[in-house]
Amino acid sequence: MLRRIVDEQKTSFAAWLESTEGVQTPIHGSCVLGRAVTSTIVVAGDKVSRRHAMVHAQGHGEFWLIDHGSANGTYLNGRRVTAPCRLSNDDRIQIASHTYTFHQRQATGDRVADRTNEETIQDIKTITCWLLVADIESHTQIMQQLQTEDVAHLTGTWLNVCREIIERHGGSINKFLGDGFFAYWLAEEPVAASVGRALALLKALQEREAPRFRMVLHHGRAFLGGTSLGEESLLGGEVNFLFRLEKMAKELGVMTVITEAANQPALQAVLPTTSIGSHPVRSFTGDFALFTA
Repeated sequence: MLRRIVDEQKTSFAAWLESTEGVQTPIHGSCVLGRAVTSTIVVAGDKVSRRHAMVHAQGHGEFWLIDHGSANGTYLNGRRVTAPCRLSNDDRIQIASHTYTFHQRQATGDRVADRTNEETIQDIKTITCWLLVADIESHTQIMQQLQTEDVAHLTGTWLNVCREIIERHGGSINKFLGDGFFAYWLAEEPVAASVGRALALLKALQEREAPRFRMVLHHGRAFLGGTSLGEESLLGGEVNFLFRLEKMAKELGVMTVITEAANQPALQAVLPTTSIGSHPVRSFTGDFALFTA
């Protein structure tokens, strides 16, 4: 049984999933497909997991398909999804015996582009936040060593567990990357402890090495932009700094990196940290004190 989401004005949404029966479900933010009645699209069948897969809107006009570690897999244009995949117009998503076609409205003409830019600019705001990036180490090698279904289950389960930990502690996934994710918390007084508890749980998951992954945590200001389409994007120098550090983490041989700005007393009370010295960061002036947990 499918739960139909009715939208009288097709022009009011930029992307949607269409079932073989012609039911159209607009995508605002995230669209969850699964057997659970709380799913955006309820998909029936013994081979369907409760939270089977998700289509996630991110950036400007980007939509990604993520499998949640389902036992029987999610297929995109006939190929099993082993990592988050960016969707294109007319892509076919198959879950068990159910097929959905992804449709994305293409902006045409200066008027549409100008309206989209205007909506984005109006919604941009400066926020202080906690920023976290995590990525699977040697994901390409894992794909070469394991069967496709094993890679899909490993990656999907990991992403789903990480997402649940972050959301349970007040955070949000901003972007799913090819082999990881980018998350944030709005910085309010009680949040540091919540971030610490989430990071402690992620550390426990990290120590299991199933899969092996790195994390970098930072605290600073960023630009949060979005549109009426339900998409959000985090931008700015602090975000660039975080991703530079993520590339450095491998060179340092450290699985968890915490910046001085993020190494606050409330976080340390939940998750003790140790110094790994001061290091230069490419494209940024000076040396930066870094910590690990």
